[in-house]
Amino acid sequence: MSAQMAVALLALLVALFALVALLAVYARVRALEAGREVGLSGYAAVVGRPAPLSIRPRPGQRAAIAAVLDADCALCHAVWDALAAIRDVGVRLVAVVDRADAFAPHPGAELLGDPAARAELFEGYAPTVLQLDAAGTVVHRTFVDTDTDLRALFRIGSPA
Repeated sequence: MSAQMAVALLALLVALFALVALLAVYARVRALEAGREVGLSGYAAVVGRPAPLSIRPRPGQRAAIAAVLDADCALCHAVWDALAAIRDVGVRLVAVVDRADAFAPHPGAELLGDPAARAELFEGYAPTVLQLDAAGTVVHRTFVDTDTDLRALFRIGSPA
């Protein structure tokens, strides 16, 4: 076999390998896109599941709003301040945080530094706001970003 033939076969082998790799990446992207359409994130979805006991509404409360927050996230601190501004005694307001000492305390809202509860509620993104019904089941989840209208988001817990 000549050197030119060997180089040509080697180039063909590399091209075949690149094609297989490209097809594998394409298949993975298509699978992720299909998963996003049905709500798959790689984490167990919390909507429809009972929340940890530590954040459920207390007796006499009709709902709870829980925020999953990170201490190193500026947007998380804004979410905490907006959550604490809700004035509805029928709704329990809880922030499940990684470090409670990093957040300023607010009357009427609770900071909960419970790693087990946070791990159960974390879906790979913070800040996340969860709405719970009176039984403690998560009925709605919102991933908060800089474009989210926090006043409108937290109207869900305010009296009409």
